[in-house]
Amino acid sequence: MTARKLSISVPPEVEDTIKAAAAKEGMPVSAWLAEAATEKAHGAAAHAAGRAAARELIAEYESERGPLPQSSRERARQFLLETGLLDDPPQRAAG
Repeated sequence: MTARKLSISVPPEVEDTIKAAAAKEGMPVSAWLAEAATEKAHGAAAHAAGRAAARELIAEYESERGPLPQSSRERARQFLLETGLLDDPPQRAAG
């Protein structure tokens, strides 16, 4: 694998945290950052795939049985928020 150079900017406290974490694992900072970025990217992809699969299941359910009641959607959203699987509460319209 050919390594490519990438320049990033971070606040000093983040730099300190990165250097300490890399040292603790006995890794060069660049290797630690590459591993951390790869893990973050894989996690984001898995999260997106899970959301897509959930949307597909809901669409399949609704095509067979009709729309889910709003109360069911709200209960599901509350469950996902409480379990930490969803961390973006909907914005309420002012009014």
